[in-house]
Amino acid sequence: MWVDWTPAPARAFACPVCGSDGAKRSVLAVASPFESKELLRLHACDVCGTLSFPGLTPPAYEDDGAATDAGADTSLSQAAIKFYVEQGAAPDTMVEPLFWFDHADIGRYAEVGCGFGFGLDFAREALGWEVRGFDPSPLARAGRRLLDVPVTSDYLGPETLRGEAPVDVLLASEVIEHVVDPHRFLDDITPTLAPDGWLVISTPNAAGVSREASSGALLPLLTPGYHLVLFSEAALRRLLEAHGFTQVRIRASETNLTALACRRPRPCDLSRTLDRALYRDYLKRRLGALDPDEPLSHGFSGRLIKEWVNAGDIDAAKAELDGLTDTYRRLYGIDLDRPETVLAEPIKIESFGRFAAAIPANLCGLAYRSAFIALRHANDPKRALAGFELGERAGVALREALQSIGSDDGETEHLVELCRLGALESSIRVAPAEAPRRLKAAREAFIGTDGDGSRASRRFEVGLEHCFVDLVFGGAYAAANALADARCERGRDEPEAFGRESDPATDLAPHERARSCHARGLLALNDRSDAAAALAWFRVAGEYLRDATVSDSAVEDLAGAIEMARFSAWAVAEPAGAALECAERLAANPSPSAQPFGLCCEVFQRLIHGGAYAEAATLEPAITDRLSFAPERLSAELAFVLGILALNHAAAPIDAFGWFSRAAQLAPPEHPLNDLALLHARRARAAAGIEDAGIGSESRTPE
Repeated sequence: MWVDWTPAPARAFACPVCGSDGAKRSVLAVASPFESKELLRLHACDVCGTLSFPGLTPPAYEDDGAATDAGADTSLSQAAIKFYVEQGAAPDTMVEPLFWFDHADIGRYAEVGCGFGFGLDFAREALGWEVRGFDPSPLARAGRRLLDVPVTSDYLGPETLRGEAPVDVLLASEVIEHVVDPHRFLDDITPTLAPDGWLVISTPNAAGVSREASSGALLPLLTPGYHLVLFSEAALRRLLEAHGFTQVRIRASETNLTALACRRPRPCDLSRTLDRALYRDYLKRRLGALDPDEPLSHGFSGRLIKEWVNAGDIDAAKAELDGLTDTYRRLYGIDLDRPETVLAEPIKIESFGRFAAAIPANLCGLAYRSAFIALRHANDPKRALAGFELGERAGVALREALQSIGSDDGETEHLVELCRLGALESSIRVAPAEAPRRLKAAREAFIGTDGDGSRASRRFEVGLEHCFVDLVFGGAYAAANALADARCERGRDEPEAFGRESDPATDLAPHERARSCHARGLLALNDRSDAAAALAWFRVAGEYLRDATVSDSAVEDLAGAIEMARFSAWAVAEPAGAALECAERLAANPSPSAQPFGLCCEVFQRLIHGGAYAEAATLEPAITDRLSFAPERLSAELAFVLGILALNHAAAPIDAFGWFSRAAQLAPPEHPLNDLALLHARRARAAAGIEDAGIGSESRTPE
């Protein structure tokens, strides 16, 4: 999309929101997507912050676009619908505002400009409401047929309202920006709302229009020729209050505004989020009722895979992904199990219709999640690399096809960025020496070879930081060091410099900064054996965590991990002090199920591995005493170090033999510790002069 930011003369016209009739400064110009190709100029009202394209006439949304994509296998409208149901729609985002208020008194629900009807369908199927939609577009007609939702193919207004009972909730999602006169729009639609009903309006955020915005964010905001008015938060509030809505709450993101309004005071909470379990159940039920060969089914399946991955249910995600992989192999000849073979040659975008017929629109997301599973759960970076590279190819091709018709998709843009970062991490895991070349290529692909685009550059640096942290937490220390070297910042060895004003860490939330410092401490401790540096990093991590605003459970989990790591470093740097602190904690918390027991066991193991047997021996009685009450807390690793202490410090080979045998029982047969425990058991047996004693299954735990 071509955007001209060159200053142009201001233009006097009445603001469609506040009515001020002074000169409105020019913000940008963009070409019309219609045959005229005229230059459309966006102007700003400095009174209320509204942006608008003055003088535009709304297109006829009833048009099906049949002749627009000449020579394609499908009409432009059909191709757009296929894209929308497979990838473009975000049903979870649409319906999340419905969870901001109590459902006890909700019975009737309506949407104006309902589009395909995903919101209506969810409200009916998942929430049990009586629903009704109004939308004249081909997309709405397709949804009425495929989802069997009650949609009137007309604009909502006085004529269509005749005989309609009032509704408890009225939603207008991404509609109000399409109308010339937003005041008349509200006059037309709000009579259907009950006196104490909720009005929900979502619309693009005018604040997102800036030179630094990416194409994937800016083009959907502008949607030249279709979006006529873009609201600031103040303008949207002003509009709603002018129509009698005394209670107006607005949630704003960089690109979107969502308002919840009522004419009477009622409790609401905009921090509430979608019930993801309910949403997954809805997706599963819908899938069961659809033809598996239809694009709508593919879209529901792709969204369910995303939900399963985000929920951490990888088995469910893989099962759904396997089914969709079989379908795509049969319908498109696309084999997600062999990602290196898919789109291996550049695609010539002849028309959007032909592209949509040949390539499923959610291929990028599916390839990304398949690669994510391979990297994070199967520990197969080579397979993950092929999947991430396919995701990038598919996403770039889809965006080129969309841009050929004056459109774009922000989620696909984001997925392409994630694929590029995932490919970078995977490639460095496979070949750490390739880090400098891979990093250069990834940076150029991400932000361009000219280095322009400060927002893209910052996003890339933040993504690199997450990549570095993931490498450390995954135990890929060689790869983490290779990435740090390629960034010319080997681990950022000075904790005090972390988060300085010029550092990308300034873009991280406090809990993310804590994770970054935690990772650097682990790298210092476990890879460079520098316990003093590790302690400094863990101290800074704790300081950042105190400023975190994420959920209590997330903070508690991270705090526990940092505390565990701090004690491990302390055990190396100052064994006596760490052992004394652990002994005091065990005395204060006698229960073996308490968190201090796990922490002290970690310190105990670190002391023994570091040869600090005398200090470890001070903890051994308390640990074995608690194990006698809770033998299920004994791990193979703990049993092994208890054997080491008995053999090398206490000169008790019989006890050592018992501990090593127990370690062999607990360790999986394929685990290296199993063979090591058996070897030490034989040594302890020989030292004790035990003849023909069982090792492993026939042994006993020392008493």
